[in-house]
Amino acid sequence: MKLERIDRQSANLLSELCIKTFKEAYKGVHSEEDIECYCSDNYLPSDVALLLDDETTEAVVALDQEIPAGFYLIKHMPCPVELAGPSTELKQIYVLSSHFGGGLGRQLFDSIVQSALEYGSTRLWLCVSDINYRAQAFYKKLGFSKVGIGPVLVVGKDKLPSSILALEIIK
Repeated sequence: MKLERIDRQSANLLSELCIKTFKEAYKGVHSEEDIECYCSDNYLPSDVALLLDDETTEAVVALDQEIPAGFYLIKHMPCPVELAGPSTELKQIYVLSSHFGGGLGRQLFDSIVQSALEYGSTRLWLCVSDINYRAQAFYKKLGFSKVGIGPVLVVGKDKLPSSILALEIIK
């Protein structure tokens, strides 16, 4: 598996990957209409290009023989809950279901930690929906713990409470 950092030139690719992974992750959790609404509100190529233009944002795609299999987005910024030291937000980490169980999630996460350390961060943080049990289990396994209540996440008509999780990272 090859990890490749991308920029705005790859906005279409990342847009398609965001939509595909989001639909896989939330099928059966939200209605198709709510999922479509969320994707059109957040993952249009123009929106993804703007995100990739932000100098504090880093995006990496995992390629399996040049075919996208997963990705992550991080943003070097402080947590809304005070943490000791500089921090990096883990905005998104998704793996296509065809690549579950093969260690790709861990490979992407290790790359995130390395990038955050290179930036000078000592903590990673993220917001996760309180009903996203698969993600919560993944983050708990990695050592994240709850540090606060997150914002209400909106997926179409669904309004979901979330939690802020954080992890100390050390060289």
